[in-house]
Order: sequence, then C-alpha cells, then structure tokens
Amino acid sequence: MNTCATSNAYTRMVALYESIEELHLLFNDEFMRTYTKFETFEEFTFSGAVFVNWKADFIVEDRKAFDCCVKGKTVFQTWEEMYTKAYELKIE
Repeated sequence: MNTCATSNAYTRMVALYESIEELHLLFNDEFMRTYTKFETFEEFTFSGAVFVNWKADFIVEDRKAFDCCVKGKTVFQTWEEMYTKAYELKIE
C-alpha cells in the first residue's frame, strides 16, 4: 500500500503559519542545508508535487500528500515535525 497516496478524507483548511516572513525566519538557509535536500526555503517551496500557496494565511490542501513531500525531501516525517524543530532552534 502506498502511504503517500492522496485521499479527499485528508483535505481540510489548515493554518500552516502566521506569515510568510515567519517562515523565512524559521527556515533560514542554515536550517535548510542541515535538515533538507535544499539550500534555501524558496527552493523547497517550489519543489513540492503538492501545490501550496505560501502567501495565504490559510490553505486548502491534502495534508497527507504534503507530509509525504516533507518526508521525501527532509529528515522529518511531517510538516509539523519540521516546523516544530525550526521553532525550537529559533527560541534557543
């Protein structure tokens, strides 16, 4: 069974972050080089098979498919795990 398969059961309105500026502060180049296959957060945003409007406060997306993209391109299993790590590093 393909664990990355999409399903409408996982589509919902999700708040991923407070602002695009927050994302760029959290996912700085050092973080991206250390924990992902990318040099910058911008490269990551354009790499996904799942379209995400990063400028929106809320997006409608398939969370399971998005998590699968994160899992395949970073050391994290989910977006939540990636975001949490970046936030923890920010407050250290």
